[in-house]
Amino acid sequence: MKQLFFPLVAFCVFSMFVYAQSPVKYPPQGFDSLRADIPHGKIDTVTYQSKTVGTNRKALIYTPPGYSKNKKYPVLYLLHGIGGDEKEWLNGGQPQVILDNLYAEN
Repeated sequence: MKQLFFPLVAFCVFSMFVYAQSPVKYPPQGFDSLRADIPHGKIDTVTYQSKTVGTNRKALIYTPPGYSKNKKYPVLYLLHGIGGDEKEWLNGGQPQVILDNLYAEN
């Protein structure tokens, strides 16, 4: 049994480095920097009745610049972790700035 212990540990440690995922591509410089020279979207708070928890819940909705109710848009749901609320993504990052920059670049 002792003869298998060290090779097994060495294999596990080595496999962590072999299978660790490295970034494929870094984001462009300034992807999350506020730009004054582009149109900006809007963040609104909505309240909805949650059947799951049986109470009213809040959610933030980002609408892009020039938003129209008559047009269909792709949807991205950003969910916070345990202990967060609907504003968690605004505390740790600026998704509205990133989305504004992406819309500006088409």
